[in-house]
Amino acid sequence: MKVRFIFYVIGLVLLTMGVSLIIKSQLGASPWDALAVGQSNLFKITVGTCVFINGIVLIFLNAFLMKKKPEILAALSILVIGMMIDFWLLIAFEHLLPATTLLKWFVLVAGIIVTGIGVSIYLQAKFPASPMDTIMVAIQSRFGFNLRNSRILSESFALLLAILFKGAIGVGTIVVTLTLGFVVQFFYPRFEHLLQKWQDVKR
Repeated sequence: MKVRFIFYVIGLVLLTMGVSLIIKSQLGASPWDALAVGQSNLFKITVGTCVFINGIVLIFLNAFLMKKKPEILAALSILVIGMMIDFWLLIAFEHLLPATTLLKWFVLVAGIIVTGIGVSIYLQAKFPASPMDTIMVAIQSRFGFNLRNSRILSESFALLLAILFKGAIGVGTIVVTLTLGFVVQFFYPRFEHLLQKWQDVKR
């Protein structure tokens, strides 16, 4: 349990760092993050606060779709994620403003890689996932779609909302959507193997 918690914390730190780098690239963020940026600009609150509010709404939506009780631990997770995103954006990366196109692409690519590594690590803990990820499973459970189509539907919903709220939509949104899954697929089995080795040592 201790090792899993360490993986969870490290994963969230890297995940939120990567998300913040992608936002800072100014080339466009993933649909859910782009939505949070748009809401932040509109309502004059932090991006992390918007991530938290959206997450709470999704927790109840997921519970309704799956006909289950809302996951309280998921609310704690999204609270931590929101706070850490604000830390990276407002403190650690406050002065990170890539001025050239090359630097923007460098920050975007770095953000995608770090996010993918973070997701690969935090998923090993098997703790409640982010409600932004869980909605894909909720749609599959309620409507019988496969996971691929459920993900496309959930991401399209988020993208539509991001457009309505004038979020951070750009070429980076497409790049993140198309590449992040491959990064996670590459790193996930490696960290799965590492976790297994650590657990074997602890026994």
